[in-house]
Amino acid sequence: MSETNRSGLGRVTELDRKLAATEIEHARSAGSYDGQEAARRLARVRLATSHAALRRAVDGVSGEAAPALLEAAPGFAARLFLLVGGVNVLIWLFIGAIGGQWDPLWLIWVLLGGGVLVAGVWGVRDWDRRLRATAGDAS
Repeated sequence: MSETNRSGLGRVTELDRKLAATEIEHARSAGSYDGQEAARRLARVRLATSHAALRRAVDGVSGEAAPALLEAAPGFAARLFLLVGGVNVLIWLFIGAIGGQWDPLWLIWVLLGGGVLVAGVWGVRDWDRRLRATAGDAS
């Protein structure tokens, strides 16, 4: 399976399914697992509707995957923070150049607050991943 869509967004194509099936067949021929396990994984590949579900089928991981939005949220939050932070820096530079008032605390609070929010989004996503990993280990 291609690694191009790690976030789990987008449709699974027949090529993705064929690549996943090839990975499973290769692992079976290498002796990683028997024919029954390979058949179970191939059935999950045929039923996969997202890239995350396809990856779980190849890896043999059971359980529920994280929502695609939760996986994509940190990247979106970081890009939004960079955009808003860049606009704020430009505004701060214009105010300083035009009015001569260089208030560094305003810029620090804007950038620090946004950075804390982005770190929180990353933390929630990683926390969810850890919870799902421990739940998968317990089953």
